[in-house]
This record gives sequence, C-alpha cells and structure tokens, in this order.
Amino acid sequence: MCPGMMRLTDPRFLSEGRHKDFNYFLRTKVGNLLVDENVDKMVELCFAKGNVPGLDSVFWKFVNIEAAENPELKREISRRIKKSDRSLGAIARILIEEITRFSGCKRACVKFPVDVGHIPELLAWFADCKIIHITRDPRALAMSKSNDPSGTALKVMEHPRLAWFIRKAALWRVVMQYRLTSRVHSQFKDLSNYRLFRYEDLLADPERILKQLCDFIEVDFTEDMLEPQKGRHEHQPSSLTGKQQKAFDPDAAHRWKTVISPIDNFIIVCLTKSSMKDLGYDPESYGTFRKLKKDRQDIQRQPASKRAQLSGSLPTE
Repeated sequence: MCPGMMRLTDPRFLSEGRHKDFNYFLRTKVGNLLVDENVDKMVELCFAKGNVPGLDSVFWKFVNIEAAENPELKREISRRIKKSDRSLGAIARILIEEITRFSGCKRACVKFPVDVGHIPELLAWFADCKIIHITRDPRALAMSKSNDPSGTALKVMEHPRLAWFIRKAALWRVVMQYRLTSRVHSQFKDLSNYRLFRYEDLLADPERILKQLCDFIEVDFTEDMLEPQKGRHEHQPSSLTGKQQKAFDPDAAHRWKTVISPIDNFIIVCLTKSSMKDLGYDPESYGTFRKLKKDRQDIQRQPASKRAQLSGSLPTE
C-alpha cells in the first residue's frame, strides 16, 4: 500500500529440491545461457503465461501487471542479462528490477519462499535489500499446514486410507521448518537489513507494528495502512475457515486452538519450546496477548488509585 511500491508474489527462483522451480525450467526448457539465442528464448517463455514446468506460480501469470505486455520490457531484460554473468541471481535481479521500473514503481516488495534458509542467497543477489521475516506460533502453522486445501487436503483425497499419516507428516514438517527458522534467526538477527516480525503482534497492535515496519523499510506510515481491505490484495482463503480475510482480525491469531488436539499441542510445544523462545514466543501463551500482558505489567507499577482506573480499560483474556 506504499506509493511507488511494486508488489510481486513468489517467483520460485529459490525453493526446495523437490519443487519444479526456475532452475528446473532452465535445465529442461532453455539450455546453455552462454548462447544469446537461449537467453532470448528464456525471456520469451517467461512472459508467455503458459503452463511451463517451473513457471507455474502466480508470479508468471503477471496478473494486473500491464508492463508485462510491453515488448520493450522483454528486449531490455534480454539486453541486460546478456551483459551480466547470466547467473540465477543476475536473472532474478534484472527481472524484478525491470518489471518494477516499467510499472512506474521505485521499489519492489517480493514474497520469497517460506524456507528462510535461502537468506544468504538473497543477500548476495540483492545487497541493499530489506529482509522482512514473518513468523507465527508453530501450532497455528501446523494446523494451517495440516488443513491446507491446496496441499495436504489434496494428498488426503488421493490417498484417504493414509490420511492420518499424511496429516502427521505435515505437522512434523512444520516442526522441523520451525526449528530451522529459529536457527536462521539467531544467525541473522543482528544484521541491520534483517528484521523479524510476529504475525500475532501485528493483529494485536497493527499501528505499532506497522510503524516499526515502515521505519525499518524507510517509508512513511499512513493511516490507510491500517485498512488493508481497501488495498489491492490477492489473499488466499484461510485453511481453517475457507474465507478470504483482508482486514486485521485479532481472532485469526488463536483460531488454531479450536482445531488442535491436546496431544498435537503437547508434542509441538515439546519439540519447539526452545525455538519459540528464540523467536519471542511464550510457549504457554500466544502472541495476541503479548501487549495485554505488558500493559498489565505496566499497570502494576502505577500507584494504587491509577491502577484501578487503568485496569478497567483492559479487555479480559
């Protein structure tokens, strides 16, 4: 919602080995990029909007990106790539920069893979970038993943007899990724162009968190940012409700509690307790009430008369 900001979805330049990503596309459809004709072929395929393996993410559909229809954009991208070292990083940087420039924007906000293990590559490709690492309670992630309509649910439909094992495998995968996330955070937390944000904190206090975010990425905060439902967004439906939620909804922070089983809750906490603390979570609670607890602690430091007055203004948990 920032003026001059180009919003782009996940281009899948980087992903896990089991996914058909941009590297897979280069290997199977393009060939040696040292050949100029192959560079032209690659660019043509990138903007063809076809179902090319490795280019099947939303990014390559160029939805609402009018610049993608401009032949001059493709020519400029080809020209710059031919003058570069033709590496994956150079291709990613040139594509993003030129799509942003031809769209009349000054900066791009790109959603990169869930796997934060790729931060070193991003720092190498985009030296002056700002990395916004967003996380949430692992129990919420696990419930979302195990009910994912475009992933786990499809596998369950294909193999209904293995439903229990498929869902438990999804939970285990979330636990492993979460533990990796905490290690990556510990590695990069002191980096000036890296910042961790917690989803629950955003829902609990949108204005405070958005001001911190704007300060980090060096843009001006505006009141309309508090009403994302008025902006242009391509939100995916909630895996728990099936609804597309655009406005800030505090209840979304703890909706997972209505579907998680006591045993899953216990196991996930046991396996991620240390990681949760590293990422600023209280394993016995969840982020939405972080601000309320802080407010209550602040109240306890006030004189008795003032405490009574302030306590009445706080909601109950």
